[in-house]
Amino acid sequence: MGFFAMVALLLLGILFVAIGISRRKQKGLPIILIALGIVFVLIAVYWGWPK
Repeated sequence: MGFFAMVALLLLGILFVAIGISRRKQKGLPIILIALGIVFVLIAVYWGWPK
């Protein structure tokens, strides 16, 4: 279950960053999407890091 959550969070983070970058002409929302995507990717990398 943890592996699938990590992969889902990684893909969701990449999707949020991609949407945020594609809509960067707008104000506000793309910055939030990029920040949220980066946080999701960092959490997924932390979960996947060997301990």
